[in-house]
This record gives sequence, C-alpha cells and structure tokens, in this order.
Amino acid sequence: MTGRVIGIGWDVGGWMGSNHGLAVCEWIASENSVFWHGSQVGTSLPTDRLMGIGDILAATDSGLSLTETDRVTLGIDAPLGYPVAFQKLLHEEAHEAVTRPEREIDNPYAYRLTDRLIHRRFMKKPLSASFDRIGNNATVALSHAAEWREEGFKRMPHEETAYGNSLRQLIEVYPALVKTGRFKEATEPFRSVMPPLLEVGTDVYDAAICALYALAFSIPEPSRLLKLERPSERDMTLARTEGWIYHPFVDRNTM
Repeated sequence: MTGRVIGIGWDVGGWMGSNHGLAVCEWIASENSVFWHGSQVGTSLPTDRLMGIGDILAATDSGLSLTETDRVTLGIDAPLGYPVAFQKLLHEEAHEAVTRPEREIDNPYAYRLTDRLIHRRFMKKPLSASFDRIGNNATVALSHAAEWREEGFKRMPHEETAYGNSLRQLIEVYPALVKTGRFKEATEPFRSVMPPLLEVGTDVYDAAICALYALAFSIPEPSRLLKLERPSERDMTLARTEGWIYHPFVDRNTM
C-alpha cells in the first residue's frame, strides 16, 4: 500500500523566540498539485519538552494523522551540521592550520562545503552556524533532529545509505534561493503553488517554502516542483559529516 507524500516546513527560530514558522502540505500525484493542510503559523517551542511532530500537526490545525506508509519529509531552514574543521577544533583533533583567508566564505571554521557551493552558484552566503547568530537556531534544529530519530526520522545525508531508503527524512533547505529578495515572493515553480494570502517576508511564508522543498525532495522527477541538487559521490563523505543544503539543481554546462 502506497501512503501519502507529506511535506512539513520549519523556519527555525531561536530557543526563546516565538518566530518558529510551520507549514504542512501534501503532494496530490493524480492532479500534479499541492494541497495545504490547515494553516501556516508562527509559534514558540514548548517549555517542558522538545516539539514533537504531533505538535507541528496540531499547531497548524492540519487534521493529519500520519500512518506508517506515509512518506514524510521535513524541510528545515537551519544548519543541520557544522564545518568539519570547526568540529576538529572543538575536539582538539589534529587538522590543517587555518590562517586568515582572502575571503570570509573561505574560512573553514565558519563555512561548510555546501555553503561555499551555494555562494559560488547563487552568489548568496548562508549564515555560519559557528560564527553567526544562526548558531542558536542550529542547536534548536539539531536537538530536535536527535529527538525525532526515535520517531524514525533520518537526517539527510548524514544517515543516508541509498536515496529513498526511508519514509521519514529531515533535510536542510534555504528559502532565500527561491526568492529574489527577503521581502519578495517565491519564484516559480513554487510561487504558483504557495498558500494564498500569506504575507511575504514572514517566517510562515518561508516555512511554506521549506514544505515545498520537502515535497520536491520526496516526489519522483520530473514534476512541476524543483529538481534538487544532492551531494555528488565526490562530496558525499564530507556532506555526511557537515550536512548539505538541498538546493535547486544547477546545470554545470550553463555556468
């Protein structure tokens, strides 16, 4: 029996913030379309426990009850890993000495392979989990990723053995890559399937983008959604250690 394909978007806020954007959608294969469950909301974390998947479904009034056959992917806008050089520095492991780089993006303590690739291909620089305030959000996301492992969710590509090997997956995404500016609408093909009446530039708007990324990761290609770039065989070992931002596919022949 084939289950539903569910995308959950989480625009991660800090531990003390009320700006956690949440959104839930479903891919309707027979109609080649997206259905939005409930509403898109901004919320705070619980005070007595970590947020569960059930909490997300309830907060959005999704009305969903997940089954074992449903393919559920969470698109998370927060780093799900740290640069390998930074990890070695913290653990006092031997590594190549780092000196002042010519460009900030080249600092291996600050930026991962995936961050540098994003910068080169899109001329946008992800915030650094080790150097910027986004480190707050990163610890929130990583704490929940560890908790959700008990519910069968695998952090990709860290726990990946083969594509499509799990019905419960967590992926790191970057909403800014499908917008021309912070307060701009999403570009196509996301724009035409976004929920109506969402205020552009808000956490809930970005959460909806995260949910669409999650669907794009889960459904077969080609589809009306984006084709996403996955780590190459050459980059996979490092991506499993540092994490990977699943981003729009870029044809190298056009670069």
